[in-house]
Amino acid sequence: MLAARLYAAREIRVEEIPTPEPGPGEVLVRVRTVSVCPSDLRLYEQNLASGGIVPDHPMILGHEFSGEVAALGTGVNSPALGTRVAVEPSWSCHDCDMCQRGYPNLCRHIIFPSFPQRDGALAEYITCPAEAVFPLPDSVSFAQGALVEPLGVAIHALRLSGLTQQDSMVLLGAGAIGMFVLLLAQMHGVSSAAVVEPIAGRRSWPEHLGLGPVVESHEELRALGLEGDLVFECSGDNRAIGQGLPLVRPAGKMIVVGIPHPDEVCFDSAIPRRHELTLIFSRRSRNTLAEGVNLLAEGRLDLSDLPTRTYPLEQAAEALEATAARPGDMLRALVTP
Repeated sequence: MLAARLYAAREIRVEEIPTPEPGPGEVLVRVRTVSVCPSDLRLYEQNLASGGIVPDHPMILGHEFSGEVAALGTGVNSPALGTRVAVEPSWSCHDCDMCQRGYPNLCRHIIFPSFPQRDGALAEYITCPAEAVFPLPDSVSFAQGALVEPLGVAIHALRLSGLTQQDSMVLLGAGAIGMFVLLLAQMHGVSSAAVVEPIAGRRSWPEHLGLGPVVESHEELRALGLEGDLVFECSGDNRAIGQGLPLVRPAGKMIVVGIPHPDEVCFDSAIPRRHELTLIFSRRSRNTLAEGVNLLAEGRLDLSDLPTRTYPLEQAAEALEATAARPGDMLRALVTP
């Protein structure tokens, strides 16, 4: 099969490697669409994962993907060959204390494709646990199927927040996951949501929703005297937590969905202490795959207008570079092996 492999920082080679075979309890998925997540960029740009982990082989990136079941491992009877599927890429052990307590996303032994040392989906095929795939109806495209994973991140963040219709909210960062948070909040009846997005081209979609002001900086919201019961940090900028805390109403919550980069975060502790704020860090997703697919299949959420660019596998490096550039007219680069 063909695979896009990362040999060094910003050095990707598309080359022929053996097609993997599914082991017991696994399926082989023929990859149809990969959505490039900004979390892949640290590996791409530095050949270094979060936590300082270094790949021990040329890595295949990509964990937001959809495809078709191409083969079944021993002990697997479904889904049938040819079934179109979305995939949950966070694979838990089921046995550790966190799994037993109902937190598979916090599994002590979690396996995550595209994080060292497990290869990801920027290839023609990938093996996955059979339990990690979920059928896609024909009404949901492979492109939307690949977006079920970041949609699940947004679903999980809203669950953690305890969002109600009466809550006002502030969104920091209108990238793909930020927009999914906003769309889900609107679907749940929230009528007041302000957005901070410094990239001009990314402000048009939240403006179209008409839920509140869409501004370039947090200072503009503070000047307007706006606060939110819930503030969702979805930018991944490590300065955003400190900038967003003054926007949280006393006794409110900030939910950190983005991965701060660099890892270290500093903020004025007097603000959350005096206002008795709750700061919640959201970790990937938890049991959201079926809900995400059903939201799309039932038409309750439509992601077909999400600004994307599509690249063949041979241009995987270009897709990653476009993601790093954060253009205003693209929220996700899609690679179609």
